[in-house]
Amino acid sequence: MLTIIYLLLASCSKRQAEEIKPEVTAPIPENKITYTNFTQGLFQTKCAGCHAPGQSASGRWTFNGYASILSTSETIKQVVLVSKSMPRGGSLTAAELSSLQTWFDSGLPQ
Repeated sequence: MLTIIYLLLASCSKRQAEEIKPEVTAPIPENKITYTNFTQGLFQTKCAGCHAPGQSASGRWTFNGYASILSTSETIKQVVLVSKSMPRGGSLTAAELSSLQTWFDSGLPQ
C-alpha cells in the first residue's frame, strides 16, 4: 500500500504540477471595453439562451449581434443595470455589471 502511495506521489513532478496552473486572463482596462472584447461574449452567454432568434424571449427582444443591442440599448440598460431584472434565473457579477456600465457610459463602442 505504501508503495502505491509513493508511486502516485512520485509520478507527478514539480514541473508537471506547475504546468497545470490555470490560465489567468488580465482584466480589460475600463477605457478599452468594447462590444467585440467584452459585451458580445457577455450577451452570448447570459442573454442568448432566451433572447436568440427562435427562443422563448425573442418576442420581447432578440439578441442578433451589435445592431440589435444598439436599437434597444436603453431598454437593455434599464433591465440589466437599473432594475437588475435580467438575466432571469441568473446573475451578473459585480465586475460584469461594472464593465457593462462602463461600456454603456462610453457610448457602446464596437
